[in-house]
Amino acid sequence: MVEPRPARGGFVFTISAKGIYGLTAVVELAMSHKSGPVQIRDIATAHGIPQHYLEQILVVLKKAGFVESFRGAQGGYALAREPRSISVLELLAVLEGRLEIVPDDKKGGALSFFWSEIETTVAGAIDRTLDDLVQEKIRNEQSFVYTI
Repeated sequence: MVEPRPARGGFVFTISAKGIYGLTAVVELAMSHKSGPVQIRDIATAHGIPQHYLEQILVVLKKAGFVESFRGAQGGYALAREPRSISVLELLAVLEGRLEIVPDDKKGGALSFFWSEIETTVAGAIDRTLDDLVQEKIRNEQSFVYTI
């Protein structure tokens, strides 16, 4: 669950391990989208994710229609849709639940407009596609290439 926690200078939004691992896995699947299925153990090993936990997360994502599984020696998981059609906001909603900065029972009153604006801003920042994340990841990796 995404939870605001007071911190010096503002709030910290905490995304659980489930959300982080799930998003990490689907970005890997998006990077391999044209290459075929990716085995769970490869993702788990590459990112230090407990394999059994990753399996549970991918089952949730499969039930939600984001990924599909394939059996056999060349089996594994792949995205069920194009990376450009899957938003991070959708994924986090499935993995974490509804984005909530302030609980509904605390939103009323004089500051309701303020809380609504913050939630809209945060949701807008998160509402990127997997394709957007893949392109950013590639750009970031290329910017760290040094030649001597």
